[in-house]
Order: sequence, then structure tokens, then C-alpha cells
Amino acid sequence: MELVSLELAVNRLRDAQEALDAARADVELEAVAALRKGGAVDAICDLSGLNPHDLVRLEKVTGPVPAN
Repeated sequence: MELVSLELAVNRLRDAQEALDAARADVELEAVAALRKGGAVDAICDLSGLNPHDLVRLEKVTGPVPAN
């Protein structure tokens, strides 16, 4: 039994999951940067999909955010 098609599908899924993880990390970093620049918590949470508790927690554990 040849599993080439399945292997390709699994590889595409892994690539998509890695891209999603990277995008999520980008959103979290940008949300922290926006908060530190004085952005409103409610606006940042609405846009990013984070809840206020998670945003504040991320801000506390995130080191310096590189400038864009």
C-alpha cells in the first residue's frame, strides 16, 4: 500500500500548523507592543482575540519588544 498522498497531506497539515503558531505568536507580540504604547485594552483584545487577563499576563512575561 502506497501512502504518498497521505504523507503529502500530513506534511501540508504540519506546515499549516507551524504557520498558525507563528501567526499567533506575532499577534501576541504585537498586542503586547500596542499595550505598552498606550493602546486601550478593550480595543487590543477586540482586534487580537485575546482576553484582557491573557493580554496583561503576556505583557508581564514578555521581555523587550523589538521596534518595527
